[in-house]
Amino acid sequence: MLVKGGNTRSPSESDRTAPIGDALHDAPHGPIGPEERLRSGARALGNILHPDRVVEQAVRHPVPEAADLCALFLAGPDGSVHWWCAFHDERGRRGVGTGQGTWSPAAVASAPWLDEILRGTASEGEPAPGDPVEALVRTFLPLRDGPGALRAVAVPGLTEVAGALLLQRGNGALDVSPGTARDYAEGLGTSLSTARLYQHQARTASTLMSALVPAPLPDVEHAELGAVFRSSVEAERIGGDFYGVHPREHGFDLAFGDVCGKGNDAALLSGMLRQSLEALRLVEQDPRTLLSLLNVLMLRTDPEKFSTVLLGRAEPAPGGALSLRLAGGGHPAPLVVGRGGDVREVRVGGLFVGAIEEAVFKSTDLVLEPGETLVVYSDGVTEARNPLRGGEMLGEERLRRLLGECGGASAHATAEWVAQRVGDWLDGGEHDDITVLTLRPRGSGQG
Repeated sequence: MLVKGGNTRSPSESDRTAPIGDALHDAPHGPIGPEERLRSGARALGNILHPDRVVEQAVRHPVPEAADLCALFLAGPDGSVHWWCAFHDERGRRGVGTGQGTWSPAAVASAPWLDEILRGTASEGEPAPGDPVEALVRTFLPLRDGPGALRAVAVPGLTEVAGALLLQRGNGALDVSPGTARDYAEGLGTSLSTARLYQHQARTASTLMSALVPAPLPDVEHAELGAVFRSSVEAERIGGDFYGVHPREHGFDLAFGDVCGKGNDAALLSGMLRQSLEALRLVEQDPRTLLSLLNVLMLRTDPEKFSTVLLGRAEPAPGGALSLRLAGGGHPAPLVVGRGGDVREVRVGGLFVGAIEEAVFKSTDLVLEPGETLVVYSDGVTEARNPLRGGEMLGEERLRRLLGECGGASAHATAEWVAQRVGDWLDGGEHDDITVLTLRPRGSGQG
């Protein structure tokens, strides 16, 4: 059977989008010849970075200038072969229709030319009368006699043959030389391998990036949380700032940090710090002791880098309040916003984490009353520069004033308000990572 387990289909209107090269086909100097059509197609395929798009354009491009039908056969891991074809169809756009399907291993074995090409024992071949490819051609072309002139050439892969390209002309001989057909197949193979490699790298990068992006905030029993992160690199979602909240049986832990530097290097280090903290919490829970352990780890990992870090441990307190113990490693002092808009600083102190072996870290305790919001931020907030004011920084005083407008607001609204106002101040200018983490006791009234 010609197609087994496949999806042979007649051309539909959605198949008939214009392929790459229409501009050449419709050039004011008249149509180009079949040889040049294949040469231009090989060049055009090199600009495509999606494997499915490469396949689609590879079979469409030769039709109808260089062939009445063009088919691509790509080997599957189970011995089957998936095929795609484009054929001359006056109803289609530019007179091209498409189809696709699958040949079983038995069907491949009954086509000696294809079997030899896939095994690497032949670089080209001509299907004999009665070959399964004849039925494929008749499926799409109204042939009155035989299948016409057929030529198949190997499509190379990175390490072995990836498949075979078939050209068919119903009347007379093919208008392209064997050398031109081989060159087109080689260009197709190179483009397909490049596109597959690019897609693999893109998926790998996406997987790695997902490990570097701050995890969504959890739902904790005793507090309402909010967070905003804006990378210094507009096109990326990663940076040197990190934060995290980890629920416990009676409360939760929080972490916030700002690694020196920007971009991928800083993001990798921030990801390492987040994962290291998760591991260290298995053996230690006190925030100040955790900073000492993290300091030793950073010095052994990369003595040239350091980070500001703020760690916290929160537990419910009487009256719906939160009791917090904060430990600081050189991070800007958090701010507490009262229900009425008053703002006070929480001094924690401490040296940078990873700077020196003898680093001293500090801790402080506070009670966050219902209606109060703790705001932790990176220096990208206060150091945001306004290009219309000669690069003047936002500064701590302006931050306090804009937080004064958030009295009684939710944790999420407060974080978003800070990010919005900082963005207004920047007016599109360059900036460091901008990160804000907010929390307030759950159940307090909304502003």
